Amino acid sequence: MTDKNPKRKKGPPRALRTSSRKVRFVAHRTGTAADTIGPLSDGVAVTGLTAGQFSAIDAMEHMVNELGPARVRLSTWTTGIYDVERAREIEMDGRITDCRVLLDRGTFEKSPKFAGPLIQVLGVDAFRCLSVHAKVIIVEGERGTAVMRSSMNLNKNLRTEQFDIDVGPEIGAFFIEWFDALWEESGRTRDNQAIIQAVFDRFLALPPVEPRSRRQAVDTDDDLSGLFLDPVLIDDDDGVPGT
Repeated sequence: MTDKNPKRKKGPPRALRTSSRKVRFVAHRTGTAADTIGPLSDGVAVTGLTAGQFSAIDAMEHMVNELGPARVRLSTWTTGIYDVERAREIEMDGRITDCRVLLDRGTFEKSPKFAGPLIQVLGVDAFRCLSVHAKVIIVEGERGTAVMRSSMNLNKNLRTEQFDIDVGPEIGAFFIEWFDALWEESGRTRDNQAIIQAVFDRFLALPPVEPRSRRQAVDTDDDLSGLFLDPVLIDDDDGVPGT
């Protein structure tokens, strides 16, 4: 049974060492987040490569579906205008009980057209901005806690992407402690909310634009033919693909 309240060590977060365990290796250039990542439960570890066909929001939704309802913590360098309505739907139907987002202050302030739609969906109080480049998703659900570290931002980017997902109370506690420390530190003054509100006000002042259609074709500039068969799962030592 998953320990929902693991003990956390006092002091600042530091490197987490774990004993080696079995990892599910996956690589796919067309599969959805659910198909590529697969089932998630306590003790599961997934390392994967994609052609950018799904975004961090897609991966987060799968993690929430597997482990939720859940509290979600997101850390990302930048945001995009895509998948905003999906984020709204996930929260409104109760799969996400709380959502907090750490965004890099530089990209946040420079890009109201990207940050604005997410603020509109989740509200000013869901965001803190600071110097951050880590792309981490923490899903703390009723059926377990999962952490994804990846090259993905929130929006879909048709480029080669990598990700690692681990499910377990120890890694969850480590990253939750790190995230919450940054959240609390960045929110100690009223300046943070003022910055976020100012960015949102700039977004509201922008002239309306027609949303761009999503590109459906995989970017052919990335030559991944040697790696991405359709689909390919790298076998574990027991000879059972993806187990």
